[in-house]
Amino acid sequence: MTSTAQSSRTTNALAQARQTIRGFTLIELLIAVAIIGIISAIAVVNVMQALDRSRQSRTMADMRNLGAAIQAYDSDIGRLPADGISASELVDVVGRNGLFRNVESEDGWNHPFVYHAADGSYTVESYGKDGLDGPADISAATRLVFENDIILANGGFTASPER
Repeated sequence: MTSTAQSSRTTNALAQARQTIRGFTLIELLIAVAIIGIISAIAVVNVMQALDRSRQSRTMADMRNLGAAIQAYDSDIGRLPADGISASELVDVVGRNGLFRNVESEDGWNHPFVYHAADGSYTVESYGKDGLDGPADISAATRLVFENDIILANGGFTASPER
């Protein structure tokens, strides 16, 4: 066998090997990366919304607990805690009887609750995700607008995502 024939066979074998071993093209890789990016963007939005829903639920549970502590204080002392005190002062006052030691003074977004009392009734309010009063009170129709206020009045919600 001549050296030229052997070299020709080797070249043909290498050409066939290159044809059978096929990789991804740049376009295929870019399309795959784009699809992964779109899916992850959708997932991040859903995760953020789920986190806000859980903070909203935690806030409502904490508000119920604080309302129960206020009502227990009213039953024990015969009056509501003074109007105008801060949320942390309110928690200190209602926690003195020992029954409500783990009452939270902040909502799920780490903003203090707002307490008002007048004429034997009280309200506890969470200003929502933005921590600002307004733009409106929350309702079932606006339950995913986390900036809206949640209001507990005399043990029941007057503005909540459930109403």
